[in-house]
Amino acid sequence: MATWCETCDRPVEGEVCDICGQPVVEAAREPIPWRWRFVIVATIIYLIWRIYQLVSWLSH
Repeated sequence: MATWCETCDRPVEGEVCDICGQPVVEAAREPIPWRWRFVIVATIIYLIWRIYQLVSWLSH
């Protein structure tokens, strides 16, 4: 995976940018905020409930 040179604003394959010669460090990934995790979990629970209701409705 290529890193990103902030100075040149382009992807770089190595640890030093070929254009500007600056060393490139890999950016740290930020964790997903708890609000987004809550929204994802709530959506999954809602969809499971709606699928259960659909199956229940079709079986009657």
